[in-house]
Amino acid sequence: MSRSTILELLGAMQGTPATIHKRLSLLRTVLRWGFEQGYCESIEFPRLPTVHYRQFVPPTPEEIGRILAHAAPYVARVILIGAYLGARVGESELLRLTWDDVDLDRRIVRIHGSKKNPGALWREVPIRESLMPFFKAWKDEDERAAVFHLIHFKGKSVQRINVAWRACLKRAGITRRIRPYDLRHAFATELIAGGVDIGTVAKLMGHSSPIMLLKHYQYVMDRQKREAVYRASR
Repeated sequence: MSRSTILELLGAMQGTPATIHKRLSLLRTVLRWGFEQGYCESIEFPRLPTVHYRQFVPPTPEEIGRILAHAAPYVARVILIGAYLGARVGESELLRLTWDDVDLDRRIVRIHGSKKNPGALWREVPIRESLMPFFKAWKDEDERAAVFHLIHFKGKSVQRINVAWRACLKRAGITRRIRPYDLRHAFATELIAGGVDIGTVAKLMGHSSPIMLLKHYQYVMDRQKREAVYRASR
């Protein structure tokens, strides 16, 4: 592999800068190892592009309330667990939850980590007091129906909710783009705005490092800083 080949790869992946950075960083590591082991010659590696993450606006509490009011029962479970426990909405985390992962006596949910973070196989997230009645009602309902998964439709586990989600947004009269995954962003935004330290938020969300949060939620932290200065100056 030569420098020109690497530049061709860079051009082919130009539409997704975050992915480019991850892939080329891995490639650089492999090539450096190959050079150290004598398998290839040293290569002048091009400068990696700056990573730009897409800006997003998480759903507000008012929007979450409107969506909940028009959600099917199983979608309502997704909304509450995604927005108030921060689980990734998908097969990797939220949709794979079973009642074995819920401890109502300790008031925690054990969320199995996604493949993105193999170093954290699972994490425990506390269930806030206001959600306990929902979890108790869900468990009673599912025990009567002998259902194992938390998210199910007519007793069968759910693999995706995209169609039901879009229909729910339409009924709620919400026209801006909100993804199910953005519920997780609402969880982080609420915690950071409430003064929870960034390291704790990262652990609750299953991140191995708070760096990702620092990139995504800088606007929330800037607001915190302004409010802290205003309070101190009174």
